[in-house]
Amino acid sequence: MKKRILLGLTLLMATTSAFAGGLLTNTNQSAAYVRNPSRDAAIDIDAVYYNPAGVAFLDKGFHISLNYQAAVQKRQITSSANYFQLNSNNPTQDRYFEGKAVAPIIPSIQFAYVINNNWSIAAQFSVVGGGGTCEFENGLSMFEGMIGGSVAQKGGSAYTINQSLTGKQIIYGFQVGTAYKIIDQLSVSVGVRGVFASMGYEGSMTGITANGLNSQQYAAIAQRYPNTSVEYAQMMTFAGMTSDYTLDCNQKAFGVTPILGIDFKMGQWNVAAKYEFRTKLNLKNESNNSANVDMLMPEYKDGAEVRSDIPALFTIGVEYSPIKSLRISGGFHHYHDKAAKGAATNVDKNTIEGLFGIEYDVHKVVTLSAGMQRTKYGFSDEQMKDTNFNLNSWCLGVGAQFNCTDFMKVDVGYFHSFYQDRDVANANGAGLTNNYNRKNDLVGASLNFKF
Repeated sequence: MKKRILLGLTLLMATTSAFAGGLLTNTNQSAAYVRNPSRDAAIDIDAVYYNPAGVAFLDKGFHISLNYQAAVQKRQITSSANYFQLNSNNPTQDRYFEGKAVAPIIPSIQFAYVINNNWSIAAQFSVVGGGGTCEFENGLSMFEGMIGGSVAQKGGSAYTINQSLTGKQIIYGFQVGTAYKIIDQLSVSVGVRGVFASMGYEGSMTGITANGLNSQQYAAIAQRYPNTSVEYAQMMTFAGMTSDYTLDCNQKAFGVTPILGIDFKMGQWNVAAKYEFRTKLNLKNESNNSANVDMLMPEYKDGAEVRSDIPALFTIGVEYSPIKSLRISGGFHHYHDKAAKGAATNVDKNTIEGLFGIEYDVHKVVTLSAGMQRTKYGFSDEQMKDTNFNLNSWCLGVGAQFNCTDFMKVDVGYFHSFYQDRDVANANGAGLTNNYNRKNDLVGASLNFKF
């Protein structure tokens, strides 16, 4: 049981999920995405991320985009178990646990320079994964379930537990690349992204008692018996069960992501594709004040390394403009989760996304847009954990672009996710009946310049 507890604690460090996109991938890289997430075939400055080969079709000269986003997300777990009634501080069988993830500042900067009719160069700095801190003030159902379930299994009559958990994750990316127009209708690109990941966890489970006794009391009682006796083993089992668990661990890693792109543009149509290779990340631990970690989970002790790859990503998109003022777009994303290594990508099926969007120039100064994104994850019931759950969703983005001058545009947008809640029986393998749900809201604004 101790090992399962520490495993769950450390999973949280790797699963402060992205606010839009895959398991460890943020696709909300521009305010234009916030107002219309179907960007895979867009020919605009944010093509630096979404359609790098499309940069070759921008106007000759310099292009710069300064983007700001803010996101708020809630993770909601409604849990039920008969043995919860044994909790002396809350003798009911139902529990509600909520984690709040806030990312008040998600910046990104895109830069492109179209040198001539053939060559262009581009660069980007952004938060490519995570970006927020998720706090569970009352802990998680899985941890109370492990204590309460064990007490009930051993015929106990009562338990107590105090817990709080906070996980954080931010993955910065600096990307550079070049695009080359082979012919007037076809361009290709090659690039690379340097990735720096910083993750961490702070939390504790303290005040654990079973049948009114704590770890020290059980250890003292055990000394009354020979250390080979059944009674001694029972008392030491309860002593271990009621031990304090604390963790203060920071993790850092650096990785590299090669990126390839292609774009075909003819008349009213534009078709583009991109492939981001898997990013290998070995997170190195910096652990302090972490009770029981070295003994029970040596792979998380100070100086140890934990694998947490960012999955490879394939995207394809199409944009059609039936009239000059109207653009209709669609896209498809495939995340290669199963080929990545790490706890966060332990899934039965790869994540896929479908996207659709529309933009209309209602005036030479104002463009209105809206788009939707459908995301499906590959978690089985057994893989749904309090520390690692993602839910299928429909997302809607709306907003506008304002052409302020010949050299400056402004984007503003709002993005909301509609999650499909999910019931899981025997959640976390602890005999719990859990309902998982999430809420997510995202706003964005940008200044875009060309000269």
